[in-house]
Amino acid sequence: MKKILVIDDEEPILRHFRDLLRLLQYEPITANNSDEGYDLAKDPDVTLIISDLCMPGTRSEIEHIEALRAARPDIPMVVISGYPTPNIMQRCEELGVSNFLTKPFELSFISSVLEELLPDDPDNEPEL
Repeated sequence: MKKILVIDDEEPILRHFRDLLRLLQYEPITANNSDEGYDLAKDPDVTLIISDLCMPGTRSEIEHIEALRAARPDIPMVVISGYPTPNIMQRCEELGVSNFLTKPFELSFISSVLEELLPDDPDNEPEL
């Protein structure tokens, strides 16, 4: 089962992501600040990171994404923001962010993003 890290400071969003990812046969791990998210991102079993851009912690928005990318340059990353500026979006693209979602968004949209970013895996097939 693929492990996906979700970093967001809003508990309802984390809860929705946990439920959705479990339903889609992924293993969610969550963090509610940038420091904890950075620590969890170092787990070699994490295959994708989904993170809010504005997070409490010791890092600014871009520093948060830079730290995550430095810790895990090898995996896809999706960034979520309610107020993205063109400069922020461009910098995220330069850092190798795979997808940028603007809040509000439909959580069901995440399944199509996951299908796009994560290759098929027989371990993630729902049991019939």
